[in-house]
Amino acid sequence: MKRSTFRMAWRGLWRHPRRTILMVLMVAFASLVIIVMWGVMDGFMASMVDSQIAVDQGSIKIRATGYDEDPAPEHGLSPNAVAAAESALAAAGIDTYASRLSVYGMVKSAYGATGIEIRGIDLEGESRVTSLPSQIAVGRGLANPGEILLSEEIARRLDVRIGERVVVLAQADSGPQSLAVTAVGFFGSGIPNLDKAIVLVALADAQRLAVSSGATEVVISLPRTQKAESVSAGLRAALGDAFVVKSYFEANPLIKSLIEAARVEMLPIIFILALLAGFGVANTVLFSVLERTREFGVMIAVGMSPKRLGRIVQLEALVASALGFVVGGSLGYLALLALTRGITIGTTWASMAGDLSMPAKLYASASGIYLLGSLAVVLSTALIAAWYPARRAAGLQPVEAIREA
Repeated sequence: MKRSTFRMAWRGLWRHPRRTILMVLMVAFASLVIIVMWGVMDGFMASMVDSQIAVDQGSIKIRATGYDEDPAPEHGLSPNAVAAAESALAAAGIDTYASRLSVYGMVKSAYGATGIEIRGIDLEGESRVTSLPSQIAVGRGLANPGEILLSEEIARRLDVRIGERVVVLAQADSGPQSLAVTAVGFFGSGIPNLDKAIVLVALADAQRLAVSSGATEVVISLPRTQKAESVSAGLRAALGDAFVVKSYFEANPLIKSLIEAARVEMLPIIFILALLAGFGVANTVLFSVLERTREFGVMIAVGMSPKRLGRIVQLEALVASALGFVVGGSLGYLALLALTRGITIGTTWASMAGDLSMPAKLYASASGIYLLGSLAVVLSTALIAAWYPARRAAGLQPVEAIREA
């Protein structure tokens, strides 16, 4: 495109600065909203998933076939099965894993009792997989068998203080089992549903309650750059049908469906915003063409081709939209950078999320993809919106255009 064509488009834009500024602001607003909505939605969804994986779930879980249908310790992994799982992990070059044994029972203090998941953890290995045992609000973490970590909420409910004894009870195949343990710390995961659901004890204590020397699952942690689904597929092939290997999303298809649905539902909003910006651009450019009919007629009369005149009109819309994107995109990206520090929604709102287990603090995401995506939407909308005004300008007859003015 000739430099003179750009200069003419630029000069035409600023002959009416108010109109141009209005068009720029329309596009800027649409760009800002698209970028912020996109980054906030992606970031919030990623925050929920990352929080669950890092705090509690791990990237992949290995369980015995049949355990998910009847989650009792006797249907879990035997010591030989745990050893086989560890051998497969070693062969895959994975060393960030830990065994767990979960048994459902009751925690009882002198002032009350509550049903709970009693989770036995590897005192050394669990810290390599999840952060829950280290998220201590009061007291300290587990160091030895005979100790228990309660959430702050459960401690309040049972009126337990650091150093006091509580009794954990569970039903094993051989009959009811109980164990007295000392509360050494209270954790706060930031995920309300999790804080209501579990207490942590040493793996050896959980095995005593369940009268089992095995585990109910082996939990694996992977770096974010490694795809959990491909790793889980490899482990399934290595371990065979006696084991069930699932990544976080494979074990939680509802969460995956909700994320995909949220992304699809955002598309109509982006379309509406682009449409509004497009209408603003089209109306402004069309009004400009109507107002400058005589000017365009003279330009054609002195030798400018109708095709070049149409390009000038389109270029005016494109340049104004690009300016709007620079303004709105910059503000939107700066807003996302600020939101990446986290938004505290509080435990009350997080509790209302129910089974989603939303953390009390959510983070937005800032990525160059949002800028490129928004730019593509804005510029394509501007070109489409300017098509009719450009065609009208190119179709002007010089004599009629000059007389019309």
